[in-house]
Amino acid sequence: MIPSPIRLVVPLLLVIPAACVPKSAAVSSSPTASAPAASVPAVPSDAQAVAVGDAGADATAPAQRLAMGPEGWRTTPAEDHGFYPVVDGLCSELEAVRVGKDVIVYYGGGGNPMYADQGGLRLGAASFVALRETGLENIGAPPIASPMGLAGASADDFWIADSTGSRSSESATIHRRVGGKWKAYGRDQTNLHAWLDGGVIGSLGFATSFGDLWVEGSTTKPPAAITANMWFPSLAAFPTGDVLVIGSFNPDGNGPGGPLIARHWAPGGKLRQFAMDKLLPVGDDTRPDVYEVAPDEVYVSRGGALLRWDGKDFRRLGKTSKGANIVRLNRAGSDDVWVTTSGAALEHITAAGATPVATPEPIASMDGFQYGSAWAVGRSGKLYRRDGEAWTAVPLPSPVFTSGGVLKAKRVRALAKDDVVFIGKYWEKGPFWKDQELHTVLFRTRPTQETLRCNEPDPENNNTHLGQGFQSWPPMATAECKTPFAVLARRSNAAKGTKPDDWPRIRSALKSHTELGDVSLVDFVSGDRTFVGVKSKDLEGAKKLVELVAKRERLRPEIVCGDPAAVRTLPLDLATGNVVGK
Repeated sequence: MIPSPIRLVVPLLLVIPAACVPKSAAVSSSPTASAPAASVPAVPSDAQAVAVGDAGADATAPAQRLAMGPEGWRTTPAEDHGFYPVVDGLCSELEAVRVGKDVIVYYGGGGNPMYADQGGLRLGAASFVALRETGLENIGAPPIASPMGLAGASADDFWIADSTGSRSSESATIHRRVGGKWKAYGRDQTNLHAWLDGGVIGSLGFATSFGDLWVEGSTTKPPAAITANMWFPSLAAFPTGDVLVIGSFNPDGNGPGGPLIARHWAPGGKLRQFAMDKLLPVGDDTRPDVYEVAPDEVYVSRGGALLRWDGKDFRRLGKTSKGANIVRLNRAGSDDVWVTTSGAALEHITAAGATPVATPEPIASMDGFQYGSAWAVGRSGKLYRRDGEAWTAVPLPSPVFTSGGVLKAKRVRALAKDDVVFIGKYWEKGPFWKDQELHTVLFRTRPTQETLRCNEPDPENNNTHLGQGFQSWPPMATAECKTPFAVLARRSNAAKGTKPDDWPRIRSALKSHTELGDVSLVDFVSGDRTFVGVKSKDLEGAKKLVELVAKRERLRPEIVCGDPAAVRTLPLDLATGNVVGK
């Protein structure tokens, strides 16, 4: 049986050792996370900058710092409980993946029809932006239907695996961004690993019975015999050229079930084979999970057993205290790992054995043990930090583009001791909306120059599709806002090439409501589409406008604190609902 498709990114395993973290379940509350002292980077010159609305839209754009949005139509991140908002909005499948010192942020990737029925994923190609220590950077993006893995040395040179077809179509592509340009290679693959000469190595995917290896960007390739007669082996590979594969040996090609073996190869060395059945549980047909750190430090788990590869041989490191399956591993140091089990429990495994560690609740995500200060997300969506002997509950910040949504954390990544990002979700239901939307947000403990919003799909596809790229957007209005603006509707990009109308349905909804005073419809462009809205004297006036329009039309109005640059202004005669002068 061919394994089911897996949507994944390369695990974020860092190699900096840290002291062992003490074990305790004591929980305290804290007003904020510890935020580093940092300043918002200066805005680059116009010659260096690229408009935010173009981010993720140009497949050949060189790396450029993103220009901040126009004055009056942007959000400058403010610190909230030690975090700063980076990206927010309809950002389905939002991910942040480490490549060297940089982070590649992307959303989308439900464009492959084979995933359309999995958990209600929104359809649409993925959009990418680079997150460096100094802020966000445009990197463009070719149409990438379903990102299946990402690996590389930095935001200047990395690869993305893209599945564009069904399991048996052998239709897949890998993309490389280097020298400010993208290049595509046709490959059927399932994962990526950084390789020699800045290249990449991966294993063939769902359309082949055996996990043959392929290489791009380098003339050095492992011998074909390394995967001979192995059924979908797990792979660890490094830029040194070291390759380690583990899988069932089955010369008949009839699927898993044969003896478990491992093979290792490095340039200039011989291909070596190791019997694994005495080290890992037998009678278990699941593929071993591989956690790669360095050529001489690879951890292998199957069930509750954990092995260590030291560059020459395998040895048992330990097993979970009650034999529960290992589902996630985070390295604190050499032979010092923390794992979560199939029951979402946490255990600390060293050469001395496994120790269960009490947690405030079952763990859904964890990271940072390598820095001596671990972070965890509970199944409830709460965020915790572990310092010394106690778990500390960290209050979550508020999303900037919400009218009252409650944020829940989903995943956390520690990029450095003082640099942490987490991804969260919240249900947004704006004023007088008939339906709610699931929004996703990325927060970071270091400031960035602007909070971006994921672009929106066409209005008629809003429940199933994604937008493309990112845009500037102002924060939601409060009673203190001096420039409340009611965003009433979006114009469909599907109607490009047709003459824009003067919003007859909105004018009809406002007709006879002369108590509103002077009202003009304002067309403006944000990101990749045209919006229409009305400037209001105060928040209550904006709410009245939104209520009237939402009663007549199935819209998603918002009340923001901003002043957009108008591309067209239509003054209205509210007594008749007509545009003045027409």
